[in-house]
Amino acid sequence: MFPQNLLHILGMLPSALACVHGATPSYNFTRRGNATVPPLKKIAIENVRVFDGFKLEHPRRVIIDRGYISDDPSGIEEVVEGNGKVLIPGLMDSHLHATSVSALEELSSYGVTTAFNMNCYNYTACDILRDQPGLTSAFFAGIPAVGPGSNHERLLRLPDSLLVNSSSQAPEFVSWAFGNNSDYYKIISEPDGCDQGIQNALVEAAHRRGKKAMTHSSYLEYFKMAVKSGSDGLQHTVADGLVPESTIQQIRAQGQYVTPTLTIFYQSLKNASTIEFLTGEPTTNQTVGNGTMNTAAMHKAGVPLLAGTDAIGVIPPIDTPFGLSLHWELEHLVEIGMTPAEALRAATIVPAFWHGHEDRGAILPGKRADLVLLNSNPLENITNTRDISKVWIGGIEYKDVVSLS
Repeated sequence: MFPQNLLHILGMLPSALACVHGATPSYNFTRRGNATVPPLKKIAIENVRVFDGFKLEHPRRVIIDRGYISDDPSGIEEVVEGNGKVLIPGLMDSHLHATSVSALEELSSYGVTTAFNMNCYNYTACDILRDQPGLTSAFFAGIPAVGPGSNHERLLRLPDSLLVNSSSQAPEFVSWAFGNNSDYYKIISEPDGCDQGIQNALVEAAHRRGKKAMTHSSYLEYFKMAVKSGSDGLQHTVADGLVPESTIQQIRAQGQYVTPTLTIFYQSLKNASTIEFLTGEPTTNQTVGNGTMNTAAMHKAGVPLLAGTDAIGVIPPIDTPFGLSLHWELEHLVEIGMTPAEALRAATIVPAFWHGHEDRGAILPGKRADLVLLNSNPLENITNTRDISKVWIGGIEYKDVVSLS
């Protein structure tokens, strides 16, 4: 039988490979380009068709003023001619594992201006990565809640002090994570992992602090546990069976959201060499078909879906490059029934709302100037999100963009 740890391994692989050698994950803080960040200034982007979340507006001017969108036309210092191109909010990847400045640079080059990392094993390093002017904004979960005897414990060789054994420990573990500047709390729902009582207690402890909980849950039985716990964000869709309609309605009724990460299912379940590399077995009881059908059913029912990739970079035979993989995810979301506009919302205004970062995600006065200028219309074909002309992050232009037109 296929071990129920494929996504656990994928999500933790950079850390796991380091653990095998008794080291910590690699955190590289060196920029490949000029480390000097240009001063913020007032910029007018002329004659651009702005994506308002539903449609493209008629060509108009957008003003960047010291890192934010403005409606004040005075004192313009630089003019960028848009020539009728399309301006969208900066894209957000709601599930990845970036541990270096080079990963932030890759994300920036593809127009991904905000990244929600789903673990952190070095709080000091993560704090450094979250403060890189002109590069992708990074937010982090801390060390996740892992149960003794679970796949994550075996994979990461976590010491007993980092394992959650009972619900009475929930306040301590949650307090420690947020005391170390975690942005949200991550729970692992898996075989031999945190039971229902522990998951409930961890979510409650996070909510008492006014914080959000995220739960990794890729198998149906454990997905249901995550739903029942009231965790805010359900990470991954389900691929070993079909999610009952009653569970989907429960997600919607409880105000939860799902980050399906379809890209990682395509990358792993349609690649025999990856499956065997990760598990030692050539087959699996998961299917891409189940994953896409479940995601489509949740979308049809009105469950909020966020675009996320589970990207870890390129570690052969695993191929989830930072930045590019989010464009793949947008294509997969369209394939399950979203319109291109809905897919764009899943990577802009929707994650901004559900992650509680409403200072971004839309092109409106007062919002962060996280912007992507496209040469062609993504509402006609979602692959046009790859046809990048310019990227601004917090009002600073990122020069080394990648255009795959």
